[in-house]
Amino acid sequence: MKLQSTIQLLRQVGPAVFFLCTLCLVVIGCGDDDDGSTSRRDVPLYNQWEITSTAPLLDPDGTLAAWGWARYPLMVYDRDLIAQDKKHRLKEWDYYAVTSPDLYLELTLADISWAVMAAVSFIHYPSGRAGANLYFNLGPDPLLTLPADPYASTTFQRGAHFVSFDFDGSTRTLIFDFPASVVGPRIRGKIEIQDDPNEESLSTAFPFHEPDLFFYTDKIVALPACGDFEAGGRTYSFQPDRTYAILDWGRGVWPSEFEWGWAVAGGMAEGKRFGFNIGFGEEDNSRGTGNNIVYDGVLHKLDEIEWIQPQDNMEPWRFITPDGRFDMALEPFHDQSGKLDFIIYSTDTTKVHGLISGRAILDDGSVVVVDDIIGFAEHCFQKW
Repeated sequence: MKLQSTIQLLRQVGPAVFFLCTLCLVVIGCGDDDDGSTSRRDVPLYNQWEITSTAPLLDPDGTLAAWGWARYPLMVYDRDLIAQDKKHRLKEWDYYAVTSPDLYLELTLADISWAVMAAVSFIHYPSGRAGANLYFNLGPDPLLTLPADPYASTTFQRGAHFVSFDFDGSTRTLIFDFPASVVGPRIRGKIEIQDDPNEESLSTAFPFHEPDLFFYTDKIVALPACGDFEAGGRTYSFQPDRTYAILDWGRGVWPSEFEWGWAVAGGMAEGKRFGFNIGFGEEDNSRGTGNNIVYDGVLHKLDEIEWIQPQDNMEPWRFITPDGRFDMALEPFHDQSGKLDFIIYSTDTTKVHGLISGRAILDDGSVVVVDDIIGFAEHCFQKW
């Protein structure tokens, strides 16, 4: 792909940033000895290895000490342990997606070592109106320090750009203000997300197939949300009881090129909150997967997913586990796909939003029928 003009690139960077920061691919969690810190060589391969007690994520030399998954973010992250020769590959981000039957909003704070960004994007499904804006700076920015804990707060302000992610023990409050520029219209607003840290979420840590590369994430789905934002002079509202949010909190040392698939959804099923996080990637998944269901605040672990993606983006997508515990179909109604080639950064992303229906079997054998909840799926090739 040829390099675009400067203005065209700036206009494209907004959506692309989200493809970059929605790196919520299939992930795997961390290993666990009696003290919760089993090394990978001591664990049988190809099992769903659950960690159940607090453990350091990294060894003193910066390599992955914990490998597996947990129901809470039990792996303790310390970026100071990352080896000096690997820090140029360190990627950290907090990504939120908020969805209702009419609206979709993404918010990201990210530090990818050679650049720092704050980004916002939205879609109004009925009209097709969409917009994006961002702050982007090559090199580090001392004003952005992302927390080592998914239940911590952070604030970033650079000039007129302001983003605050605050957690007070039960509510995540997202406040943002991006000034109008060549990148996009002014977008500002406030979203409140209910999040009980006693409820379970999928926390995973896994190595890549290259030495000393790893990814640690906590993905929290189906969180009740509400709020408003203004974009281009229009006001949009997320209504309570119809709006659900997800958090993708990621920290890791990544390869320079990567492919992943990710699908996520949240809503009500049989009178209770239901959400899922599924996908695939190029990580070492020999100790489990990053696939799960959360139903009424309880996590139910899934094995591998068969990802059936149509040639026509707007045809149904299908997601099935071989053991029959999960069978969902996504009927797309909005295509958010896009490409960007920025020399040192490029992405080619197929992403669709739609209604998801199907059935899931919980750990106790109960069957949950899912009917038309909102979700999205993406398949991305990225160089960064």
